Amino acid sequence: MNKFLIFILFFLYSSFHFPYIANSKEFNGKARIIDGDSVEINNHMIRLIGIDAFEIKQECFKKDNTKYKCGEQSALILATIISSQPIRCTAEKKDRYKRWLATCYIGKLDINENIVLSGYAFSYMSNKYKTTEKKAKKVKAGAWSGKFTYPWDWRKSKK
Repeated sequence: MNKFLIFILFFLYSSFHFPYIANSKEFNGKARIIDGDSVEINNHMIRLIGIDAFEIKQECFKKDNTKYKCGEQSALILATIISSQPIRCTAEKKDRYKRWLATCYIGKLDINENIVLSGYAFSYMSNKYKTTEKKAKKVKAGAWSGKFTYPWDWRKSKK
């Protein structure tokens, strides 16, 4: 078999058995933090898939019942996780707002998972980070130490 035919067969095999390889898009570079679950890389808006973080204007309550800006805290935690390091995001599709839905990494570190572990984001529309969310809740990480409204419920209440 010639090399071209082998390449074509591999491409067809990969596309059929691993469709994410053929359809995924990768973004690399410095991220600008938008909020706790959104970044921008090289003018591409990226929404961290599988999670939902507090909205920027959202407020929560600490253990002692004092109010704090958990939405701003969520964005700050994401910025701390990334720490101005270049990141790599793998996306498969866009959402209705034309943002790429992606899992983002620093090396092998899953950024999406780590913000859930911090207690300032939640598993959302996926079970991928459910175990991580349970760990954060168990140790009362972040917002789990006080009272809050889930971001999806908060957004509904603001409509």
